[in-house]
Amino acid sequence: MKLYSSQVAPSPRKVLVFIAEKNIENIEVENLDIGKMDHKTPEYKKIAPNSRIPALVLDDGQVILETTAICRYLECLYPEPNLFGKNPMEIAEIEMWYSRVSFELMLPLMHGFRHTHPHMSALEEQNNEFGLAQRELAIKSLKYYEEIIKGNKFIACDKFSYADIQMTVSLQFLVRLNRIDINDYANLSKYIGNISARPSFSV
Repeated sequence: MKLYSSQVAPSPRKVLVFIAEKNIENIEVENLDIGKMDHKTPEYKKIAPNSRIPALVLDDGQVILETTAICRYLECLYPEPNLFGKNPMEIAEIEMWYSRVSFELMLPLMHGFRHTHPHMSALEEQNNEFGLAQRELAIKSLKYYEEIIKGNKFIACDKFSYADIQMTVSLQFLVRLNRIDINDYANLSKYIGNISARPSFSV
């Protein structure tokens, strides 16, 4: 298998952390330079027509796009350590928190960055007003999750899961890019520090 990745984007990093947690060693990784528009080349568009990273190319040539789809596929091949839940309640809880983090935290932070950061002007048709509104929504969500995570080591099931990868990597990348100081959120800062101290986050 071959994973098309990037060293500067959060989505492929989630897959790399997932692979490291699983101790999977038979996946070749090729990093694309987003700044040089490697993901927009005709060659890469044959693999990922939407120019999105990451993309996992299987040995038979089939391609899996989207971060969670790739991780779910790998979970089926390498079920241990389990990161998506072992029973119906665990599966539901991890899915719930993964989805909530995605829509309530990651999405507004991502829009805030994409539509207000000068470095994104060449990649996005920016709407500054929309971006600022999304940033304000993200700040409200950060305050909300600051209380949710208080006293908790993990976001779901009292164990490390894919939801923690989603939450930690998203916050590591997107909070600072929105010119927000995570240290203003003591509980979230502690949570991120504990999760990111795992060996898998050194990738």
